[in-house]
Amino acid sequence: MKNNIHSMILAMAACISGQCLALTPITEEFESAKIDPVNWFYYHDTKSKLVQTNGVLNFRVLSKPLAGNYSSIELLTSQPSFNENWEMTLDITNMSSYVRTVGGGITIFNSVDRNDRLYISYYGKAGIGVGADTNKVNAHFSKLSPGVATATGGVRVSFSRKTKLLTIFLSDNMSGEGYQWRKIGSFSPNGVGGDARANWKLDPVSGGFGIQLFGNAVTRAISSGKITFDNFVLAGRP
Repeated sequence: MKNNIHSMILAMAACISGQCLALTPITEEFESAKIDPVNWFYYHDTKSKLVQTNGVLNFRVLSKPLAGNYSSIELLTSQPSFNENWEMTLDITNMSSYVRTVGGGITIFNSVDRNDRLYISYYGKAGIGVGADTNKVNAHFSKLSPGVATATGGVRVSFSRKTKLLTIFLSDNMSGEGYQWRKIGSFSPNGVGGDARANWKLDPVSGGFGIQLFGNAVTRAISSGKITFDNFVLAGRP
């Protein structure tokens, strides 16, 4: 829950290397009583919620759930650019006992076209899903292999302004235990290179990315503490 030093180190390293960028470093530990409306846009349906309790962000679904339940928070205060190096890390827990009907994850999307998105969803012991939508066409990329299922762990996504690749790493450990990253693959949003690709038609000068954290469930009630998020960090990197 205390991870401020990581974003500070990344920002300092970027400046030392001559890349002091417009991206404002963000560290979110979800320790306050409510979601900060300055930093996050909060969406939820009538039966699901994202609430901050016990120092983490919890996804909850109330009794008599809908056929599909979805809640998300979207970062408002910082959108990483298509023309800078940046990195995001996050702790996720999914202790639910269901198959792939209950998930918590992260979405990275084209800031000017939400139909273009890359998502990583933790299904707990049922596995991890990675896929992309481009112009509302869904694709699960076999070359992006999450490996062994885990109920807790970390997600890291880095972007290179040179290669234009979003590279995904997973860790079975959370930040407090010390991340042990393994690369699972890369995605090219401009349709060139990477283990998987699609052309999001990002503007070469002004193009950028939005970031959402989400929980979803199909006809399942989820109690607090089952699906959680913590230690979100977004910063420029060398």
